[in-house]
Amino acid sequence: MKKVKVLLTSACIFSLISGLVACQMKDTKSAVSKSETAATGAFSNEPHTLLGEARQLTFTGPKSGEGYFSPDGKKMIFQSEREPGNPFYQMYILDLISGDTTRVSPGHGKTTCGWIHPSMKKVLYSSTHLDPETKKKTQEEYDNRKKAVKARYSWSFDDNYDIFSSDLNGKNIQRLTREKGYDAEGSYSPDGQWIAFASNRAGYTEKLEGEDKKLFEQDPSYMMDIYIMKADGTEVKRLTDSKGYDGGPFFSADGKKITWRRFSPNGSTAEIFTMNVDGSDQKQVTKLKSMSWAPYFHPSGDYIIFGSSVLGYHNFELFIVDAEGKEAPVRVTSDEGFDGLPVFTPDGNSLSWTHRNEKGDSQIFIAKWDDAQARKLLGLSAQDPAAGSLTPEVKVEDIKKWVYYLASPELQGRGTGTGEEKIYTAKLAQLLKSWGLTGAGPNGSFFETFEFTSGVGLGAANSLEVVGSFKKKYTVSKDFEPVSFSKTGDFREAPVVFAGYGIKAPASDKEAEYNSYKGLDVKGKWVMVLSDLPANVSPQRRHYLNLYSRLQHKVTVAKNEGAVGIIVTNGPESGLPEKFGKIKFEGSLSESTLGVLRLSTSAAQEMIRYAGQDLIKLQMKLDKGEMLEGFVIPSAYIKAQVDLQFQKAQGINVVAKLAVVGADSAVMIGAHGDHLGHGQFGSSLAKTGEAGKAHVGADDNASGVAGVMELAHYYANLKASKPGLLKKNIYFGIWSGEELGNLGSSHFTKNMAKHNITAYINMDMIGRFKDRVFVQGLGSADNWTRLAEEVGVRSAVPMIVQEDPYLPTDSLAFYLAGVPTANFFTGSHAEYHSPRDIPEMVNYEGVARVLTAVRSLTDLLVDSKLPMVKYVKVAGAQNRLEGRSFRVYLGTVPDYSQEGVKGVRISGASKDSPAEKAGLKDKDIITEFGGTKIENLYDYVYTLQSVKPNQETIMKILRDGKPLELKITPKLKE
Repeated sequence: MKKVKVLLTSACIFSLISGLVACQMKDTKSAVSKSETAATGAFSNEPHTLLGEARQLTFTGPKSGEGYFSPDGKKMIFQSEREPGNPFYQMYILDLISGDTTRVSPGHGKTTCGWIHPSMKKVLYSSTHLDPETKKKTQEEYDNRKKAVKARYSWSFDDNYDIFSSDLNGKNIQRLTREKGYDAEGSYSPDGQWIAFASNRAGYTEKLEGEDKKLFEQDPSYMMDIYIMKADGTEVKRLTDSKGYDGGPFFSADGKKITWRRFSPNGSTAEIFTMNVDGSDQKQVTKLKSMSWAPYFHPSGDYIIFGSSVLGYHNFELFIVDAEGKEAPVRVTSDEGFDGLPVFTPDGNSLSWTHRNEKGDSQIFIAKWDDAQARKLLGLSAQDPAAGSLTPEVKVEDIKKWVYYLASPELQGRGTGTGEEKIYTAKLAQLLKSWGLTGAGPNGSFFETFEFTSGVGLGAANSLEVVGSFKKKYTVSKDFEPVSFSKTGDFREAPVVFAGYGIKAPASDKEAEYNSYKGLDVKGKWVMVLSDLPANVSPQRRHYLNLYSRLQHKVTVAKNEGAVGIIVTNGPESGLPEKFGKIKFEGSLSESTLGVLRLSTSAAQEMIRYAGQDLIKLQMKLDKGEMLEGFVIPSAYIKAQVDLQFQKAQGINVVAKLAVVGADSAVMIGAHGDHLGHGQFGSSLAKTGEAGKAHVGADDNASGVAGVMELAHYYANLKASKPGLLKKNIYFGIWSGEELGNLGSSHFTKNMAKHNITAYINMDMIGRFKDRVFVQGLGSADNWTRLAEEVGVRSAVPMIVQEDPYLPTDSLAFYLAGVPTANFFTGSHAEYHSPRDIPEMVNYEGVARVLTAVRSLTDLLVDSKLPMVKYVKVAGAQNRLEGRSFRVYLGTVPDYSQEGVKGVRISGASKDSPAEKAGLKDKDIITEFGGTKIENLYDYVYTLQSVKPNQETIMKILRDGKPLELKITPKLKE
């Protein structure tokens, strides 16, 4: 083999890294920009907090370094100059639990580069202890260190270095390499079958001539390349054959890749490379044009940490770079002196490295590592939890992995029924299965699916035309568009009436009546109304009218007035943009009997002008709160055709069971996994400029899902290690469709009798812990409060207990099914239901504290075969289906799965409520109330706002398909 001449030998370069004297002077602490570009390369210098709680691990001796963790993270093998009578490095194992240190190398000669085998039964290291001149070299080293003027330090590429293995006590030493040359820098593959190492043996076995021979004699590292061999030293294979020094190989955690440093042909720089374990696909990762070395994969394999002299040889710092080398490296450390030889703990939650101070003393340090922040700085996706090292203990680092994964941009807000839901639910099921849980869905599956209406699109047959003396044809998605809850089909010619804002609000004790229909006959006619409500009235008036201004409510009013359809326009004074072209799913009204269309402002103005009116002047007066009498558009008849194509989708629950031998009852822990997508699911509270952005839902409810998964892992491990502690089965559920009305949990409860669930614990938004957690719904059982008291003492977590079980979350579905429930909640916030609910806002230590309380409560529930709580039916807080702002209360509890129902189906009635006293029961369908036909929820809500309290009225229902008539007396809210 012939190699080109190097201008600066790698041995000299290595002395710059390891020694006390640098051959290049540079101001290493000068100010650097966010993204610094210099002659030596480009890197990012963003402010960050990647390292936390840094501390020194080793203290003994002048030099310690190159610490590498055992597979369980409980031990570290490292080299240190601390052996009496030996100035060279020896190899030691530090027990990170007890603090004990054990030497595993022979104690004489030079030693370097240790590694602990995955079996935890042996180690490898490189040593010269078989060198017959060991004593002589030891004395020469002592003599050199006594000299007043010390020679430049350089690493010894002693040709007597060979790789050895021994047990963890330094016994049973076995020689693994026997070739002449420097064999070192070894590491085991994750499965323990292979060793990657660096060797210059080719310089001794191959015939070198001329400059190659001369340069190798000057610098033995000139012939250094990467090799791989079996763990017993057999089947040696050379992986690299490059110009210069290849060294420091380490495997990725999955055993598929190797990363190493490669010197440039002239030996002046080194860059980081990766390759497959067979030597193929060799790829340069860094281009810093400096001395970059000692690379190490993060356990995920997604990025690499390394040391570099890009800031000057006096100041080696740590950097990270994505494993593909697509982005500029990111600076990690900013300390005086040398920082290098970094290594992650096996779980990726901590980082260890060697720091050398200005005096030349070096020791090993360790700090907590923020993987999520590192990924953000590198532009990488959140870590796949299944690829990470999750521990059975409830840990802040694991909680953070879950939240960052679930609330990642890639999951697009986790909308119900989306492709992203399939991705994350598959991941949850994969891990639950790996922990030993079984599927609790149909046929033992981890998945339980349900169908729901997910969206709407325009069919081919949509048309709108005005006939009569005034004639006009309109273009769909330009001039008009049907609304998702419109009746479909053909609408024959009918007159058009303008009815202002289309609001009908009864008088209250503080507010006067508002009636857009006063003196107006709209039977058999289309009604044109303005969207929203009067803009320039007092805040108090606007707040009151707001209750009656929703479009669904306006549709119900128009229907009760006898209209055949309603046309909505923004009006020229609204300032609202026209949004045609992509119909939005705004819900559907089962068996709706009205056509509902949106009309452009310009088209509406033209029609109003034909009636001799000015829509601008009309809207200005209406916005002041003035009541204007409606009018008919003369000789104008609307005919229309509405063609809507509704899309169906499947939501996916994940349900798992931790089976306990001999258990005949169960406790369940759950949380909803869905969120709002890009705002198209549920009720978005996005601000102006945020529309369409992913609502990633970090607190709501990635935090709750993280809690479920952490506890599933914990209890699975507890069952395996101490099976006698659990007396009940434990079920775990991740629900879909909560944001659409508890769809997933309601679906599960309809067929859960076979599981015999005696208590349900829910977690919804547990990520904003400040000084307390709300434990809600404790009135659902007779013993919850006493248990909460015990939990508070055991966990020392500040709690506020609340009794009302009628909560807007999945626990309600279980309560309505007769199961005692407790819901953990840390409170709402300004980022709720917006794109601003991001992982950086979550209090991860707070989530861990909440889980301490949840775990404590679960322990009490599963500690006995007997039920610890007994279901109690209680009166609700009068704010459920009727809404918090309504003045009249009935006590009906909604069944959120209303699809296909003409009327309103209920799930029951609150205790002592007017509904219960009237005899309403679960699954009753309300078809008429107060003389108003009820076809959907909006009809029902409208009627609730108009009936008189404390006055008996008639309610018609369907029970098991048979019509019944009940007498009910609405109550005035307290």
